[in-house]
Amino acid sequence: MRKKITIEKTERQHDKLLLFPAPHSFSLEEAKAKNYMLVDSDELAFVYIIEVDNEFIYISIPNSLWPELNEALKAHLPVFLQDETVLLELTGMADELTYLIENIDGNANYGEEMEKAVKEVFRV
Repeated sequence: MRKKITIEKTERQHDKLLLFPAPHSFSLEEAKAKNYMLVDSDELAFVYIIEVDNEFIYISIPNSLWPELNEALKAHLPVFLQDETVLLELTGMADELTYLIENIDGNANYGEEMEKAVKEVFRV
């Protein structure tokens, strides 16, 4: 079964953006950033992949939080996953997100709703 965590809120702290996940039943101890993102067009979310004990965990960032993500991108702020026990930098997020935003623009493969949502927030 695929492990997925949805981000519920963000908080900007001076030099970084923190992503706070919904409660989850598995540990993120020893988590490693994979420097890779996907798109979930059905859920209108960007998904960052981390790895724990050779198992991928999908960190879903819903479109309701994209404005904060966009501000962090513009300000060149690093983005971190913050839960009760772990503070993990989601390395490579700016490059991955920039690539996905550019790729989604005008690309019917992502669906009209996803393309519209990305354009509204990221102004491509």
